[in-house]
Amino acid sequence: MGRRTPASPFEQFCARLERTCLGSVRTAPSTTVPAEAPQAWLKPVRLEDVAHARALCQEYRVALMLEGSELPTARTQATLWVSPQPAGATLSLVDSQAGVWRADAGCTVEQLKETGVFAGMDLPPELTLAQWFAWPETVRGKVSGAARRDETPSSEQPWETGERVGGCEPGSSMPEVIRLVERAEVLLADGTVEVLGPFGSNAQAPLRSLTLQRLVPKLFELAGSDAAQRCAQVIPWPACYRLDALLATANHEPNLAQVLFGHQGRLGWVQALWLKRPDAVCHPQRSVQDVERNRQRDREQVRGRDAEQGQALTRQFEEGVIAQKGGARAPLLQLASHLDQELKYILDPLGVFGSNSHLKGLESAS
Repeated sequence: MGRRTPASPFEQFCARLERTCLGSVRTAPSTTVPAEAPQAWLKPVRLEDVAHARALCQEYRVALMLEGSELPTARTQATLWVSPQPAGATLSLVDSQAGVWRADAGCTVEQLKETGVFAGMDLPPELTLAQWFAWPETVRGKVSGAARRDETPSSEQPWETGERVGGCEPGSSMPEVIRLVERAEVLLADGTVEVLGPFGSNAQAPLRSLTLQRLVPKLFELAGSDAAQRCAQVIPWPACYRLDALLATANHEPNLAQVLFGHQGRLGWVQALWLKRPDAVCHPQRSVQDVERNRQRDREQVRGRDAEQGQALTRQFEEGVIAQKGGARAPLLQLASHLDQELKYILDPLGVFGSNSHLKGLESAS
């Protein structure tokens, strides 16, 4: 009678996961190609399930990935795919005057319909908030009546990960969809849970954890680098991760939550988002009467009053596009890739949410 084959490291990982989590765990069928890294799936029923999974993933060097990303085929790293926890997800209005809603990341677009946050956007009703926040480029929600100022064929912009969609009247600030996000509650790679949000002169929430107190200076140092400043001169932002959310402008203060917009589940686990209605984003300091009073003036400015300035901006934009097509794109993509790698390393140096190039673990152990 032969001895029982010892459990592999990944089998040990899955066994411990089943013991510590209340949610269901399943693994890839035994017919999976042996050369592929092992895969498992977790459907959590509580936040503690994800916290336990993160700790085990770090211990066993398994990637914790948000379900909805690429199909788990030909993977080189052992991966645990975690659903965005739609069961029991809730939302609440936290600031009626500012139009701010707090919603668990497992809330669906259908649940969020009453908030008006996604008004005019063409989004699948079953899409979860976590998935929309992670992969806005696959959603391509369009705001009704809004002009896309920077639209070019996707083949012309392989780096673009987000859709720059305007939601205001012509002549106003035309904020991006990213501005809908005010705050985010995030489980970071080391297990710390923090609420990320505005970090400008009007910010009031302190950095509670030592982890964030350590990370924030590094993030702003990266945002102030020459590479980030060069990328900031390009429309749309060329990098995958939105480091540009930390660059202050006349109409935007730095926001740590917005850095994770389009993060593909590779920078942290988002547990909840604070979202503003589009009308509150467009005119946060103006009443409805003010908006109505200024609409006609805005239209007149667009039609002719500032025609010379508009022509100058058009020439500047066209020159930038020509420069990108004429050979400046490759260095730009290198800079953008460098920023992505540095940002990933700052927030997730051990590759808990997906392996860094230097990480070696269970990717070869099955």
